[in-house]
Amino acid sequence: MVIYELHKQKMVEFLLILVLSFSLVSGIAAQDTRVRLTIPPEQAPDPAWRREFFKETLPLKNRPQIVSRKKVKDEVHVTLKNTGETPLEYYGTFPVSIQLYQEIFRRGLWRKSHRDWCCLGKEKYMLLPGQSIRLEVGFSDEERGERLLGEFREAGTNRCGLIVLATEV
Repeated sequence: MVIYELHKQKMVEFLLILVLSFSLVSGIAAQDTRVRLTIPPEQAPDPAWRREFFKETLPLKNRPQIVSRKKVKDEVHVTLKNTGETPLEYYGTFPVSIQLYQEIFRRGLWRKSHRDWCCLGKEKYMLLPGQSIRLEVGFSDEERGERLLGEFREAGTNRCGLIVLATEV
């Protein structure tokens, strides 16, 4: 009887360990958390962008400030404010659709992937000092570990830079 009780106790311990291990590995309670709006963009944009597209320019002095990020269906609405003293320019198909630059997270770093292109053409839009704008950005369906950046230029200068708008992991 003692042997039976001892054997029963070991089986219960074994089953408990097995169940806990399975639940941690299987992701039973997992849910889709693709868009995380609070991840700080710790790494600067990939230097390959500047080498390929912006090598004749200087970095921005007046960088727009991110006021908020909000997930709306399949998009992220990003509100930016020009807190500087110079107007900022950006290109997009519409005022809320800035031209996007995509980076993919590979081997521990954000790396240049591709630049948005549109056959409808891009217009130049202006963000005046003190003005805010809400931009709508959407992630690729094929990628995970993606972040989207927008290009801003200081009007009347040779300064431009990429701003991290949204990150998805």
